[in-house]
Formats: sequence, C-alpha cells, structure tokens
Amino acid sequence: MQISQMEREALTAPQVLVRQFAENRYVLQDLCARLQCYPPIFAMTIARGSSDHAATFAKYLLETQLGLVTASAAPSAVTLYDANLQLKNSLVIGLSQSGQSPDIAEMFIAARRAGAITVAIVNQTESPLAKAAEYVIPLWAGPELAVAATKSYIATLGVLVQLVAFLKQDPTLLDALIRLPESLHMAAQMDWSAAGLVYQERNNTLVVARGYGFPIAQEAALKFKETARIHAEAFSGAELLHGPFALVQQAFPLLMFAQQDVSLPGMLDLAKQVRQLGANVLLAVPSQAVSKSELDDAASVVLPLPKALHPICDPLMMIQAFYVMMSRLAIARGFNPDAPENLSKVTKTW
Repeated sequence: MQISQMEREALTAPQVLVRQFAENRYVLQDLCARLQCYPPIFAMTIARGSSDHAATFAKYLLETQLGLVTASAAPSAVTLYDANLQLKNSLVIGLSQSGQSPDIAEMFIAARRAGAITVAIVNQTESPLAKAAEYVIPLWAGPELAVAATKSYIATLGVLVQLVAFLKQDPTLLDALIRLPESLHMAAQMDWSAAGLVYQERNNTLVVARGYGFPIAQEAALKFKETARIHAEAFSGAELLHGPFALVQQAFPLLMFAQQDVSLPGMLDLAKQVRQLGANVLLAVPSQAVSKSELDDAASVVLPLPKALHPICDPLMMIQAFYVMMSRLAIARGFNPDAPENLSKVTKTW
C-alpha cells in the first residue's frame, strides 16, 4: 500500500505531544503565573487555515473552562483598514505552523503595542510571528513537508489543552493529557476504510459536530477539499437543521463527530433524523460511549475510536484517525495528498 508523506507525518503526532508536554512546561508555568497576576479581560486569536480551526478550539476551551470571552481576529481590520483595536489587558494568541504570514505577524505586533499579553503558538520559533511575541510556545512538530497540515494541527490542539489544564490545575484533564499520546496512537490504527469506500465516488459532503468537536469538523472539511477534491462544508449540530438541512437527500454522505459529553445525546438525535431522510451517516464516536442499539439507529457506518479520555481530548483522537483515512482516500481517488494542485505549504497574505 502506498503511504503518503501526509500519513507518515500524521502518525508522528503522538511522539510530538510527548515532547511538547515535556519541553513546554516552564514557559507554560511562566505564562500561567502572568495570567493569574494580570487576568485578561478577554482573548483574541489570530490565525488562518488549519491554524484558524485550532483557534476555534481555543475559543471553546477558553470560554468553557476559564469563562474568558474569546474572539477571532480579522487581520485585514489592521493590515488593510488601519483599525486601532483596543486590546489593552487582553490575551492575544497567534497560531501558525510557519509563523510567516505578514498579516498575522503585523496584527500581532499591533496587539503587543496596544498592551495585550501576546502568545505565539508556532512550529518555526525563528519566524516573524515568534519574534513579535512576548511568549513563544513551540509546537515541537519538526519539519512538516506535506502541504496538508496534520501533526502541526494536532500539536496546536495539544498546546491549547495543556495551557488550559495548567491554568485550571485540573487533575482530571492533566491525567488525560498523560494518557493522550497512547490514545492517539490507537486512534491512528483504527479501521476507517468503510469511510473511504463511501467517499470513493462522492464529490460533496457535510461534516457535523458540536462544541469541542466543531473545530475538528472544520478541519476535516478543509482536508476533504484540499487533498481529495471533495466539496465539504462544516456545520455545528445546532445549525444543521436550518438551511443546510435542505442538502440532505437519499444516500447523501454526512460525516459526524460526537465526543462523550453533554452534546452527545443531541448529536445522536440529529444523526437519527438525517438517517431517516435516507442520508448515509458516518458517525465517529469514542468506544463504549454509545450502546450498540443506539448506534444501529443513528449510523449507517460507525467509525471506531478508542475509549473516551476526556471531552476536551476526544477531538484530537477523532482528527488523528481522520487524517489517516483522508490520505488514503485522496490516493484512491488519484490525487497526491502531499502536494495538492494550486497550493503551497506557506501562504502569505496581507
């Protein structure tokens, strides 16, 4: 079987997390001490592409775990429209694999000048974004050669979970972090070939999740388009029954991610509704989270995952399993997931 660079890189994510959890302890302790002494009044994330999906994950974490209202920046507000954003006493987080995009770095510089606490979560620690930051938290992902981000995306989520766990000193989450690399390794071995068969001849899909899983849906939708030329859109489970519901037709493939938390019953009910319309529902859910009878009602195809660790950690296992499937699907459809047409690894925008 042909193995892509994308898949090889995705498979290294567990080792990347082991290293970053060890290496980043002291910078995270310093940052947490600063945030405890000078609590920010709100947070803002600056990112694009896969990193922006990680920023959505940051929003869910910071708001649910810390009560910190978090907004996603529009870099052009500063770089094109010269907006003078009032960012004093805020926490501004820049997320990037390369740290090279001028608009993100420029907005980051403006945020620091305005009095924000600036944190760069970045793989290339000598990049313009890293040099502009007060605090730099490395991803420790090493070189990522495939155009499609995989290990760097999972590493970014890992940093965010570790940051929140340190700030809260949550023993349950800290314990889950210790066990997460092994669970990621197991997730990468899960058999999602049934999904590949469903999407072999399909050109459109929806990806649905809620809460902590929604950023995973966003990332999965991008990878469908980026690597396999399948048009995909991500929706929250709370939004699907609005306009997007009109797209659900007989045999229409619909990929759903459901973590084991308060959102799970609603996601199962939604899966049952769309399946009753004849949709082909592919449901990724942690092992033992749902009874067999419920799965039979909700899913046409069950995509297995390891046993749940923690609702915040479960989405990392979902995207780990998805990346392996996605790389193989792209190859099966005749595309090179390592070098999609019209795309480059580093995108620079103003």
